[in-house]
Amino acid sequence: MSEETPTLADSPEPSSPDSTLLTYAKLFRLPNVFTAWADIFMGYLVVSQFADIDGKASLNPIALFICLLVSSSLIYIAGMILNDYFDVEVDRQQRPDRPLPSGKVSTRLAAWLGFEFLIVGVLLAGLAGYLFPDHAEIAWRGGAIAAMLATAVLLYDGVLKKTVLAPLVMGSCRVLNILLGMSLAKQLAPESDQIFLGYDLGQLTVACAIGLFIVGVTWFARKEAEAGHRTSLICGTIVMLLGIGLLAAIPYTDSIVVSLKMDQYGWWGLLLLLSLVIIRRCVVAINDPQPKKIQAAVKQAILSLIIFDAAIVLAVCGPGWSVVVVALIIPMLWLGRWVYST
Repeated sequence: MSEETPTLADSPEPSSPDSTLLTYAKLFRLPNVFTAWADIFMGYLVVSQFADIDGKASLNPIALFICLLVSSSLIYIAGMILNDYFDVEVDRQQRPDRPLPSGKVSTRLAAWLGFEFLIVGVLLAGLAGYLFPDHAEIAWRGGAIAAMLATAVLLYDGVLKKTVLAPLVMGSCRVLNILLGMSLAKQLAPESDQIFLGYDLGQLTVACAIGLFIVGVTWFARKEAEAGHRTSLICGTIVMLLGIGLLAAIPYTDSIVVSLKMDQYGWWGLLLLLSLVIIRRCVVAINDPQPKKIQAAVKQAILSLIIFDAAIVLAVCGPGWSVVVVALIIPMLWLGRWVYST
């Protein structure tokens, strides 16, 4: 899912010895994979807490969690590879130093890797439910969600990236990635509360809120390489805020699966604090819509995905696991010293 990211201009990288490993890390956009991990952590922890007698979140069974984490990673990386594969002619003109236009990785190999990663990612999620039947109430649901996610990735990269539907497709990738993390739950909400494939309103609200936020980020970034275009920036900012507003509505979903351990005012205050940095960056870019300022706002918004996932874990599962999720920022920033994330 190429993001995720909307296409941004390359940022300066510290000098470092080039190598085959570094080349593939750039092709895979490894720093951004940790935002996909944060979704899986968050989704898995939320549903694990509902199934536990003591209401404690966990990553058990760890092998099942790893299956979903690897599945998400493969599909995400496939999206990055195929994004560059379909854009190779444009990149030959605008970004000739990237792995494909520079010839460091052949387009044929990139296509093979992209499609193989998609297939393996879907199969892994599909098999996981049957390998752990005692821990997956709907064994086939992981595979079904992974297949939808892979389809959305292909639609975005190969067909819809240049259309007005691109932000919606990108947002749907994020929604499906979160639902993938929740897909192999040991226990479901009561049947009367289920809305779609066994998911209840609270689960869908969480996933759609983050997805709506990404729709706004993608919209905001569509003209990032050009000065001006305040209207796109304003609209993107409004949609981002709507996504955060939907997160604020979680206390009103009456969800058994997604029930907050903090009061609603504490939750709203936390969301407000987390939103201030994003809003500030967006306002700066709207006031002076130069590429560097737009890029800074987009990068801040992408980084905030991990923060929002950690905030949900904090509110639903308590502080312990939220520290684990927010710690994913560390490898993301460390890898970002050598590998561009856009």
